Amino acid sequence: MKRAFSLIELLLTIALAGVMVILSLNYLDVFTLSKQNIKTEFQSHLNIISATILQCKDLSNTLPTQAGEIAASATLLNTLVCNTSPSYALDGGHGSFIPAPLNNFTPYKATQSGEIFYVSTTTPLNSPNYKVLQELEATYSATQYELTNNGTTANLNFYLSR
Repeated sequence: MKRAFSLIELLLTIALAGVMVILSLNYLDVFTLSKQNIKTEFQSHLNIISATILQCKDLSNTLPTQAGEIAASATLLNTLVCNTSPSYALDGGHGSFIPAPLNNFTPYKATQSGEIFYVSTTTPLNSPNYKVLQELEATYSATQYELTNNGTTANLNFYLSR
């Protein structure tokens, strides 16, 4: 009798667990949560990058450059130098910090053309990151946020001065 009672308890436990899983899947959209997390993290990265670059501009009256005071040209952000006295790299020293890119994003790069300075990154079109970038497009102005694609890869240019 005790063995039969244990089997009934076990079956009830499994059945209740199954019902809970089915109900939770109906009410919890894991992909949307993941997409929201990516969106929040990516926006914080844009904020950190903007603050770091604008702090450098405020301290030195120029935007960060490559070594030798050459304007950035698709240069990795963490290799740029702030031309203060003494100068410092944007690699985590002197309170500057460039975050590592999120999963499925390429490392952040900077380009300066005259007065125009922007940060760029890419992600595959078939990743959830592309949908996040599309949603963020409505958050920023067209002069600050430019999203293009070549059929397989999305390219984001985030302008800090234009």
